[in-house]
Amino acid sequence: MKIALFSAVSEEVGAWQSRFHFTGIGRENATRSILDFINQHKDENFTIVNIGTVGSHVFPVGTILSIDEIISSGSVFNSFRMLPAHFSLPKEMEVPHAILFSSDSFVSPEVYTQEHLNTMKKQSQCFDMESSALFSIADIYGIPYISFKIVSDNLDVTLNVWKERVVELSHTMTLFLEKVFANFDEVIFI
Repeated sequence: MKIALFSAVSEEVGAWQSRFHFTGIGRENATRSILDFINQHKDENFTIVNIGTVGSHVFPVGTILSIDEIISSGSVFNSFRMLPAHFSLPKEMEVPHAILFSSDSFVSPEVYTQEHLNTMKKQSQCFDMESSALFSIADIYGIPYISFKIVSDNLDVTLNVWKERVVELSHTMTLFLEKVFANFDEVIFI
């Protein structure tokens, strides 16, 4: 099985950095990065696995999530469903499932009005800035897409605090990845 690991920034994945492709923060960066990667690997069959951090108003900091659906919006919400695939995990490794809201900016009361935040919170349990772009491109090209995220904040921190937490949480995510991929007979990271 060939796996292409994607994350926004190297700090999110700790010791696994050499196996990852980094998009940079935001949907535009994610779009450009994944298109470039797909063009370089157009004759290969692989699965994209997106790993990263999310803010959440439901789950505590440090919780690893399996993403079931991605909702996206700029000024309006998208009208199509984005439904990532999943790995079968052993019972002892199961993690909560969540709906992720992917936006153009860091989700906090400093960026969005309380009314818009409340609307987003009703529809999802976590937030990031790259997933909708990565999923959309993978879907267009017929590439399986799977996503695991770790909660870095509860929509209550600045970007600088997020940067500090990402480094702290990367060890937890690294241990999780080691356990996930130990369950496969043969994995080739591309």
